[in-house]
Amino acid sequence: MVLGVWPCVAILLFATLPAHRALVWSVLGAYLLLPVKTSFEFSGVPPLDKTSISNLSILIGCTLFARERWLGAFRNPAIVGLAALFVFSPFATSVFNPESFLYGERFIPPMTLYDAASQAALNIITLVPFVAAYGLLNTDERRRQFLLALVIAALAYSVLMLIEVRLSPQLHRLIYGFFPHSFGQQMRGGGFRPVVFLGHGLLVAIFCAMALAAAAARWKDATGTRRAQSGLFAAYLALILVLCKSLGAFVLAAAMVPAIAFLRARRLALLSAALCGMVLLYPAVRAAGLIPTATISEMTNAFSTDRGDSLGVRLVNEDQLLQKAAQKPMFGWGSWGRNRIYDPETGKDDSITDGSWIIAFGTWGWAGYLSMFGLLSLGAVSLLWRRRALRSISVPSAALCALLAINLLDSVPNSSIVPLTWLIAGAAFAIGGPSSGGRPRRALDPNPAAIEGN
Repeated sequence: MVLGVWPCVAILLFATLPAHRALVWSVLGAYLLLPVKTSFEFSGVPPLDKTSISNLSILIGCTLFARERWLGAFRNPAIVGLAALFVFSPFATSVFNPESFLYGERFIPPMTLYDAASQAALNIITLVPFVAAYGLLNTDERRRQFLLALVIAALAYSVLMLIEVRLSPQLHRLIYGFFPHSFGQQMRGGGFRPVVFLGHGLLVAIFCAMALAAAAARWKDATGTRRAQSGLFAAYLALILVLCKSLGAFVLAAAMVPAIAFLRARRLALLSAALCGMVLLYPAVRAAGLIPTATISEMTNAFSTDRGDSLGVRLVNEDQLLQKAAQKPMFGWGSWGRNRIYDPETGKDDSITDGSWIIAFGTWGWAGYLSMFGLLSLGAVSLLWRRRALRSISVPSAALCALLAINLLDSVPNSSIVPLTWLIAGAAFAIGGPSSGGRPRRALDPNPAAIEGN
């Protein structure tokens, strides 16, 4: 019922707010409030869940109410090329995966053109926040407003998070009638992780870490009473992050928040670009054995035996999944769980696929991985060679790249690529564009040259 009402809410936002603010609040509202693992199923179309319904609502809202040109992403050749590969590579995957498999009593069907078309449609829907953010979050002031919205959303959400820290994760069950994940995974340190409506405590923690980073950027960018206010918000969100009981999100925040607060914007952007580049090349680096997994596992064990054991199991599974992915490196194994490892006698699924990178790489190969993570990371990575944009980069723009780096780094161990990630990535791609430093031109600008430069 709530999913069916959301398009009306989103369209109302676009009808009453400037398009860039409506875009931000549509993404945040749907992500933070709608139920997970709930969808409308129709034959011939991808499932309509909280992500697809939110993205389609944004598409309608931008089409009807955005007065300025918001499809500027399609004038960027890098985006066009990566988006085309992202959308059409599933068809190549289906061509190279015509075989079926039988493991014990488990039957794994072949990839078909119907599967490819369904995935291509889903990928198009996935790109909506990216494209809209490129066209609408395209000035320093709008990126500054986005950071503020993220902080406000986290402050409001923290009330629900504190309720669950005290009483256990129950809100999704109370509001929507079921708990969406393993309850045992939300118990840490003699207490509970908040889950609220995101499906897992890890997603809540990384959202909180990104909001803390946004508050630190607001503190750095503000003066007077606003600076003091932003500092209080940052301190409060740091406390909430500790209560989330997620080591990974805490480590990322501990590393990036001081960098945001004290590095110059140019150096922060360079650091963020380098980190995003590492994620983009991660499968190759990981397969080459250049990641010190043993050292990382030992350090985690020193902090917590339970978390060290969990990380060790993940790393072993990644090695096995990489070996299987190497058999079809270009276009992957396709959907239906074909990328996973099964016991040949019993058909038991022996895989643990937590990280977004290993899921994308095993399923769609290098073509799917590079197109997806290229779109997500190249907006920041390109600052390494776009010296003009780097010289004039502002604190909000550099902080946006830092938020993107936090989210992408978290996607290595966790499946945390969400519509908010795509929104930030689209805005990062627009940094240094024609409208980046000022008010964007409107579509009805009488000056043809100005329209052409938009």
